[in-house]
Amino acid sequence: MKTLRCSHIIHIFALIHAAIVMICGVLNVSDEFILTIATVSMIAIIGVRKGQGLGVIAACVIAGNILGFVIGTYGAVLLSNLLPYWLLHTVTSFFTTEIIGFSNLLIFDSIGGGRSSQSNQWMPNLLPMILMLAILLAVRVIYSKIFGNMLSDEVVNLSLRLLLSNSLAIITLICCNVIYLIINQRFDWLSTPVGYIVGIFSQTVVIASVTAVIIGYNLPFGTDIAFKNASFIQLFSITIIANLLIYVVMSLVSYVYQTRSRIEKEQEKRRFAQYQYNILKQQVNPHFLFNSLNILNGLIEEQKSEEASEYVRKLASLYRYMLQNENEHLVRLQEELAFINQYLDLLKVRFPQGFVVTQSIDESCLGRFVVQCSLQVLIENAFKHNIVRTEQPLQITIATEGEYIVVRNNLQLKSSSDDSTKVGLKNISKQYLAAIGKDIEIIKSDNLFEVKLPLI
Repeated sequence: MKTLRCSHIIHIFALIHAAIVMICGVLNVSDEFILTIATVSMIAIIGVRKGQGLGVIAACVIAGNILGFVIGTYGAVLLSNLLPYWLLHTVTSFFTTEIIGFSNLLIFDSIGGGRSSQSNQWMPNLLPMILMLAILLAVRVIYSKIFGNMLSDEVVNLSLRLLLSNSLAIITLICCNVIYLIINQRFDWLSTPVGYIVGIFSQTVVIASVTAVIIGYNLPFGTDIAFKNASFIQLFSITIIANLLIYVVMSLVSYVYQTRSRIEKEQEKRRFAQYQYNILKQQVNPHFLFNSLNILNGLIEEQKSEEASEYVRKLASLYRYMLQNENEHLVRLQEELAFINQYLDLLKVRFPQGFVVTQSIDESCLGRFVVQCSLQVLIENAFKHNIVRTEQPLQITIATEGEYIVVRNNLQLKSSSDDSTKVGLKNISKQYLAAIGKDIEIIKSDNLFEVKLPLI
């Protein structure tokens, strides 16, 4: 899903508030509780996206609800002469939500957040939250229209006392909802609208029925059976409402916790990738610069001023590329290949006729990404470990193959090649594992060595 701005989220919740008020007005039921939950959800989402801590979000939730009450009450009075009664509270609720949302957004922006750069990329899945609000609204309507006459104050008080006095019933409600949330996270079909509604309905009926029986027979004690004073329908009705409220609260808590954990994991993943990239640069840059300066010194000693000047220009272009992408550990393949061609031009100064490079690149892959300088490290390794001379040229192939770009070379190893620590390959491997969780592939035979880098 495309990432929405915080302003878009505020507009969405303003429409949700207006819809709740309109529905509750048509059905003639109270809407305060549902509107409060919707306001809390909106402020929490914006706060998380802006990288705010729990304390700041909680304070803004309290202030937001007070502000909503004041604006809603007096706003309705001011607009009472301008709008018909049936439209008055709907319009007032919409604009009140807009004011609350943008006020909190202004506060969060002025405070600043420690995780704002990462959190702003997070897009909440609004469907589960909208469905939760719909469930709460349905509970409110059911209670008012169906159970309102059945559940008198006396019956409600009695049923609540029976529920709260039975520890097994409370444990059953909480634990069954925990189990259902775990199951819900493991099966994707339960996240679809139909699966979500069917799952909620099924678990509510089953859990409420079991809990009502536990309360009615006063399990596990079996004394003072509650069915003597309350019917199964009465206990079942109360446990349905209790179960749905527990589910909604636990779902919101789980949703916030998972969101926070996901953001923290992304931050840690990015920090680790940046750390590995810095290690890779520390490995590549000094060694590359040392070799380049040696070549330049040789050109100067041989008084090849034009070649030395051209060499310096190309070397500067390479380092300009590195500096321009200093904060990016992934670059487009097209940019990396342009960098490699410049690097090969420098190698030709050192080995005029000692190597041959063949490139076979699918143009559709040029927009894909690779780890910066990874191809350069592989080519440098080929020169480092193999004999390079005119009568026995080093043959290097750079080609795209499916979801990979492959660098392979023939093996004509130097006598000192066994001393390699393979630090460069290890660093590239760590870079890919940190970036996409997928490793590079290394294939070695008697006369060929190749490395396959995943295209991102």
